[in-house]
Amino acid sequence: MAHLIIQLHPEASNDGCTLCGKAVFLAEGPQLYLAGGRGVVCRDCGKKHAPALLSLLDLARTAERVGRIGRHTVSPPLAALLDLARAAENYLDKKTPRYRQAV
Repeated sequence: MAHLIIQLHPEASNDGCTLCGKAVFLAEGPQLYLAGGRGVVCRDCGKKHAPALLSLLDLARTAERVGRIGRHTVSPPLAALLDLARAAENYLDKKTPRYRQAV
C-alpha cells in the first residue's frame, strides 16, 4: 500500500503519476505525493490509496476558492457555501470509520 502525503507545489506544471504513469496537470498549491516526496500521485490513485486525504485536499481547495470569492463581497454566494459544505461532508464521510452496531 502506498503512503501518501499532501505537499505544497510551488508552480503549475505537467507531470506523470508515480503509481500509474497517467499524465497529471499540477496546479499551484497543495498536491498528493508519495511519502518522502518521491513523486506526484493522480486523483484516481489518490482515491484508491488514500480517499480521506484526497477529500481533505478537495476541502482545502474549495475553502481557498470560497475565501477568494469572499474577499470581494460581504458574504460568499450561497452556491459557494454549499460547495464548501459538500466538501466538508465528503471529508467527514471518508474520515470516520464505519461501525456496525450489534443487535
